[in-house]
Amino acid sequence: MSIIVNGDNHPWREGLTVAQVIEEKKYSFPLKTVFINGQRVPKPDWPTRIVADGDEVNVLHLMSGG
Repeated sequence: MSIIVNGDNHPWREGLTVAQVIEEKKYSFPLKTVFINGQRVPKPDWPTRIVADGDEVNVLHLMSGG
């Protein structure tokens, strides 16, 4: 059982949340957005949004500059 995170396999377990995936992958950029199967997940939902076995999760790091 696994999920795909930014193109790589990642172990899945019952009750895994978006926030836990971000923590486990050590994504520390302050500005990021998350998509599960192509649908954006609002940041307030990350602690409670469950990731299902087989889901494709994309975490995009947002950067600004000039």
